Amino acid sequence: MAITERRTVFATTGEGRTFLLRRYDPPGEPASYELSLYEDYLGPMPKELPLQGLPPEGFTAETEALEQVRRRHPEVTAFEDVRRGRHVAIDFVRALKVGSLEPLRPSMTSDELVDLLGVPEEVMSISRDAGAVLWFYGAVQLYLEHGRLICLEIDDGVGVFTSLELTGWFLEPSTTRTELEEALRLWGIPFTRKTHLEAQVLRVTGGFQFDFHAEVERIHALYWNHPLAVSG
Repeated sequence: MAITERRTVFATTGEGRTFLLRRYDPPGEPASYELSLYEDYLGPMPKELPLQGLPPEGFTAETEALEQVRRRHPEVTAFEDVRRGRHVAIDFVRALKVGSLEPLRPSMTSDELVDLLGVPEEVMSISRDAGAVLWFYGAVQLYLEHGRLICLEIDDGVGVFTSLELTGWFLEPSTTRTELEEALRLWGIPFTRKTHLEAQVLRVTGGFQFDFHAEVERIHALYWNHPLAVSG
């Protein structure tokens, strides 16, 4: 499922800090808005900063949140959709057949990723490894080390896409290993079975790998970890 409406906007202060305003739409509940402030948002060690004087429950309207920012930071004149008009559609079945997610390439720099996909909706430092960070584009997680793309991950078969869309996505949270093997055979995609940490994984050329929740053998995650990827 591709999300086309605007749900996350950002703005940069004169000091280079980044405001993020995210919209949440829980089923059956009114939309809410959460404001965050980051230092080094697109860098190797992003840090979320405290925001003083804001309601802990967030905001009920986008305009209310933006007014709070402009009141304290008058130099912030405009917020922009994180997608910045970008939309990259990659045929998922073809990608598995040819072993490539072009135009996404291993070892792309953070600047190249922003040029291609826009700004991530969310970032997360991996505390165990300085310089390692996750960028989130919908359900797509991009893992970067020292400013270069190392790995892509999509958990639990969830096909929620924003500026990076895998068209023809056929995974669902309920997909089992047997069902996935049948789908790969149907599409003519060669795969191999491997055992990793006492669990079965399926590998496809080009660095694609599927693993499963051991107790039920439902899809746990798709990974793309190309052998040519190197950190900066």
